Amino acid sequence: MEEKEISQAVIGRLPRYFRYLGELKDKGVERISSQDLSELMKVTASQIRQDFNNFGGFGQQGYGYNVEYLYNEIGKILGLDRQHNFIIIGAGNLGRALGNYLNFEKRGFIFQGMFDTDRQLVGKEVRGVKVMPMEELEQFIRENDIDIAVLTIPKEEAVSVAERLVGTQVRAIWNFAHVDLNVPPSIQVENVHLSDSLMKLSYNINRYANEQEKA
Repeated sequence: MEEKEISQAVIGRLPRYFRYLGELKDKGVERISSQDLSELMKVTASQIRQDFNNFGGFGQQGYGYNVEYLYNEIGKILGLDRQHNFIIIGAGNLGRALGNYLNFEKRGFIFQGMFDTDRQLVGKEVRGVKVMPMEELEQFIRENDIDIAVLTIPKEEAVSVAERLVGTQVRAIWNFAHVDLNVPPSIQVENVHLSDSLMKLSYNINRYANEQEKA
């Protein structure tokens, strides 16, 4: 049976569902209706039901959703029921900040190594993990079962580093470099452009200001 194609818009909402359900679970909430979840998340109940129906529905008419069950099932869909080992390439301010972020481990993403070309940074530690020279990259990936590489390096370096990663077992790249990477379909790429988020905020600030002026 051919697997159903799920839209990226639906996939993009799953982490938010997972986060809200986790908070409800921690508060001891056992079940919730799509309407109550709608009011909490500011997403229509219809949209919630449509999203969940892509994966079998999860709910029971007249009962709603079992919070812990739904939380665990969405976690499985997101692949959070298994461990992902990741490395960070680039030991600058952003790389060190990501290395120090403890919440990754709570989700099963284990920070295993950090690399940089700057010899002054090599040997320094980020949360107990030593910064290593780039010459050791491929061997470290092979010996430590690394499947995710995080790029926090200038765009001029990112393309050549991505080409090196293609020859390893890395299956995904979290790309903070402002450049498009040409990699095979077997390697998933998630691009993060921090300045784009700020520009979206700028747009919404201006739009709100214009609406207030017209009111």
